[in-house]
Amino acid sequence: MIRLHAVVLLLCVPALFAQDKKDPPITQKIVLENQFVRVLELRYPPGVFESKHSHAVGVTIALSDYENETKTIPEGKVTRRPTRFGEIRWAEAVTHEARNTGSTEQRVIRIELKPNPPAPEAGKTFASVAALDPVQLLKSTVTPVLENQYVRVIESRSPAGSSEEPRHRHIRGVTVALSDSEIETTSYPGGIVARQTNKLGDVRWVDWREHAGRNVGKSEARIVIVEVK
Repeated sequence: MIRLHAVVLLLCVPALFAQDKKDPPITQKIVLENQFVRVLELRYPPGVFESKHSHAVGVTIALSDYENETKTIPEGKVTRRPTRFGEIRWAEAVTHEARNTGSTEQRVIRIELKPNPPAPEAGKTFASVAALDPVQLLKSTVTPVLENQYVRVIESRSPAGSSEEPRHRHIRGVTVALSDSEIETTSYPGGIVARQTNKLGDVRWVDWREHAGRNVGKSEARIVIVEVK
């Protein structure tokens, strides 16, 4: 009887260890990809280490407060820094290792630009925005964040019940929601009215457009727009 119990115990030990073994967390997920961009959502729990990987040039948008450490490869440059929710940075192409060194989840949207994107259609270039540029027309709600030869990044913060008028233009690009919101837009030409519900972290690709907007929700609508030149 004692020998039988020992055999049963030995058979159960591998199963117990198998139950304790956990799959590593999925820390990077592609949420959008086309001929212009690849957009990743990065979610690192506290203490998680990411081994060597590479990113293309682009823009990062923080969806949480966090602290992390990165080490570039092969240079071995170590960077440690805190990041606050809503911070937007230009990011050069890099190969590195990374670790969440804080006590909160690191959640980031990383917009990587594809090389040699198709040229804009005639009449839908960045210059075509100038006459109805939201940065100039909507100074109370739209703020420029960064601009270079590849992108222009702006942030829209619309209080509940407010309107973004007069109508304005955006070139093609990516929108990232920094809050839950309910938006009503009127598109031109045609005056087509549509409603859109945003959740924190929602990512969308939008083509060249001319429109006016209104926050029909009960809280501030906060959206980052990364226009791809």
